[in-house]
Amino acid sequence: MKKSRKKWLIIVNLITSMRIIGSVFLFPIYFKYGQNVMGIILTVLFLTDWIDGYLARKYYVSTFFGSIMDSICDKVMAIVSCVILCFINKYFIIAIILESLIFIVNTFVLTQKGNIKSSLIGKGKMWVLSICVILGFFFSKEGKTILNVLIASPAILAELVTLYDYLKKGSKVKVEIVAKKPQYKPFKEIKGMLFSPEFYDAHKDDEGLITHIYK
Repeated sequence: MKKSRKKWLIIVNLITSMRIIGSVFLFPIYFKYGQNVMGIILTVLFLTDWIDGYLARKYYVSTFFGSIMDSICDKVMAIVSCVILCFINKYFIIAIILESLIFIVNTFVLTQKGNIKSSLIGKGKMWVLSICVILGFFFSKEGKTILNVLIASPAILAELVTLYDYLKKGSKVKVEIVAKKPQYKPFKEIKGMLFSPEFYDAHKDDEGLITHIYK
């Protein structure tokens, strides 16, 4: 890999990691500075989801490692921010439950050799959830208010549609009972596949993606 591409690969992954690092500080930020500051911080963090994707495509540094990191960071930040938001808008507990179910479905599909590449519905859900969470911190009031319901409803609807879409895809995955533990390829080879833009481009739409790490 050329030095310039390697540099952009590092930069993109650092931008992605900002979301999970930022999630660690969300609780103290909320309790010390309140709702409005949280709304501003989350706006910046959620924007990194667009920035890292844009840079990865522009400089051709999309990798499976980056894709996995992106998914993990999105889930962690979404759930942490929704948990905090529940202090003032209880309806977001439904979004937390649905987001957790989506994660479970995706994990199951991956272990059964399916493809967990985010669909357009999944990407759209993340943006709807992000906007609703940001609006929630700026405008939610403690108690069961109509405004709280209106803010949470689009996020809950997006989560339900996404869960249905992933369940529908997951139902097509053939469940396998593994008789013996599979043998993995050498770590160096797996590392190469995880960080190779060429490998990602060639196999990003493959079914049975996890089998690439087996001998």
